[in-house]
Amino acid sequence: MSRTRLCFAIALLPMATPALAVDEVMVVTHRTLEESLTLDQARLGNSLVIVEREQIERFGQGDINDILAQLVPGLFAAGKGGRFDGAYYSLQGSRKQDILWLIDGNRLNNRLYGGIYLDSLNPNIIERIEVLKGGQGIIYGSDAIAGVINIVTRNYQGESETGVGIGTDTLPSVNTDLFLSRAYGDVEVSLFGAYAWSEGYQLWQDSDIHWTAADDVERGYRVANLGGKVRWVLDDDRYLTLLAQWNDSDLERLRPYGTIDSDNQREEKIATLDYQHRLNPKWMLQLKAYYHAWDSYYNRIDQNESGQIIVMDDNSYWGFEDYGLKALMHWDGESDQSWLFGAELQRYRGEDEVMDFVSETETVSSLFAQYRPRVLDTDLALGLRYSNITGAGDSLNWSVGGDHEYNDVIRFNASIGSGFRLPTAEELYSVEEEGGITGDPNLKPEHSLNANLGALMTLSDWTLEPLLFWRQVDDLIGIEDSTFRNLEGRVETYGIEVLLGTSGEHWQFNMASSYASSQEEGSDEQIDQVPQWLASADLTLQPTEFLQLFIQGHYTGEFTQYETKAGDYWLLHLGAQYRLARHQFNLRLENALDNEYDVSVFNPGSSAPEAHREPITTRGMPRNLQFNYRYQF
Repeated sequence: MSRTRLCFAIALLPMATPALAVDEVMVVTHRTLEESLTLDQARLGNSLVIVEREQIERFGQGDINDILAQLVPGLFAAGKGGRFDGAYYSLQGSRKQDILWLIDGNRLNNRLYGGIYLDSLNPNIIERIEVLKGGQGIIYGSDAIAGVINIVTRNYQGESETGVGIGTDTLPSVNTDLFLSRAYGDVEVSLFGAYAWSEGYQLWQDSDIHWTAADDVERGYRVANLGGKVRWVLDDDRYLTLLAQWNDSDLERLRPYGTIDSDNQREEKIATLDYQHRLNPKWMLQLKAYYHAWDSYYNRIDQNESGQIIVMDDNSYWGFEDYGLKALMHWDGESDQSWLFGAELQRYRGEDEVMDFVSETETVSSLFAQYRPRVLDTDLALGLRYSNITGAGDSLNWSVGGDHEYNDVIRFNASIGSGFRLPTAEELYSVEEEGGITGDPNLKPEHSLNANLGALMTLSDWTLEPLLFWRQVDDLIGIEDSTFRNLEGRVETYGIEVLLGTSGEHWQFNMASSYASSQEEGSDEQIDQVPQWLASADLTLQPTEFLQLFIQGHYTGEFTQYETKAGDYWLLHLGAQYRLARHQFNLRLENALDNEYDVSVFNPGSSAPEAHREPITTRGMPRNLQFNYRYQF
């Protein structure tokens, strides 16, 4: 039952779930249609989890994967090589490419290889994280098969604010951040920045590291972020918003053999301009232009068993460019009904010098509509979306959802609908001599069918939220005769989440558990990189007005990759926060029991020394003590 500080209207509070128990509300009048989308969809039958700024601050030196794994039930998030690294993701038993990631409403998904790279994003620039579960293809389009995760960066909250923070841990690591927000007449301004550095930790056992590898076996990183938002309130009915963000990082990419120096140097640029206008009491219009560039330069120096030094890559480029236009229009009618209309044009281009392919510019144009009536105390939503994709045909998707308050104790929500995922650049354009697999420019999008059914039961200080889910993905893109093809098979997923929360005057407790069975047609084995079981627990104690104590634990079930098992571990974290006037002090003991656990699987490949060609497991984060200090001006 996290406390949120979101700018949500009082009318939406009945939709609060145990992960979204709204007990503190800041009323901010200037919110765009896009900023309201996630809460709108929660009111219309979709499960929503919100992680807020106050919770993020408790995680000290942790990255976004640590936060999501602990606080979002049903979401598997684990960095493959520690903080600020590529990661495994699975939402309600999904594959990683079935989740759409956004930052301030802008698409982040890496269309080169599917999934997402969040290794250049520091949690200290995040205001909140919104997780919508279940198929969301009608509103959000491609890739929203299992859900949408929207990362909202720091912004103006209705009053001036300045804060600076600094932290360290025993790895060692260093983290610092700055936030400033002001209103200058009709102009609201917010600026944010963060910097993180670490020497990291040793990823593999000594016995798994060959002498040809680097002497420095600890994977480190450097991550810098800078951004800002400006909102000009022209009058009560019109406002203009500009967002700009720059992320820069240098991320070590170790191997347990043959590589003595390797890194990815990343630069990410995001810019948006949107205009909102209330045309009359019934009609609201929003127009938005967005640009997203993701550039990565790969360097790698190898050493063979003869001691010869070989430069394999010298600033080899891989990246993409994504830009487009979006229009939203909302109509509020009489008799408890409304409409949301939308149109979107997206253009994308990517290339990879390492894998030696260049994608053609792809254009996706979409139209969608969602009708929102209220019938017999039930908020309903019926939606359609038509998308046309250059070279891949078109796609028509639908959805139906609803939320019904049965009585003061229990309410029900349900959603069902279809979705789609566009092929990645690798699947479309990869060449045979690089990796042995050929792309197919004529691939069709994958199509899915999703259903979620949940309930929220509230009795005194207790809340219980069970959620059933089912999903089927067709037109699977797989490998046949060394070529990417649309296969005949499908992936079917089903499972359940259960959330339980309670609180007293000076304490609060939440726990959650989820089970997901996800299998390919004709197989009785769980698909790779998807654990069946996840669990978490979070206890907050407040013995005094100024002091809070935290006990957190989460379990990641066993999963398989490269026919090698990983996962199956419990982690315990302890923390404390003390506030004194404008000062805030945080202590956190990560992995308090110093468990040794396998967080991912590394596959050496055929170039490894003969005795080191079998897949090996990568170790998770060792115990470390973190200290963070924050001062509010």
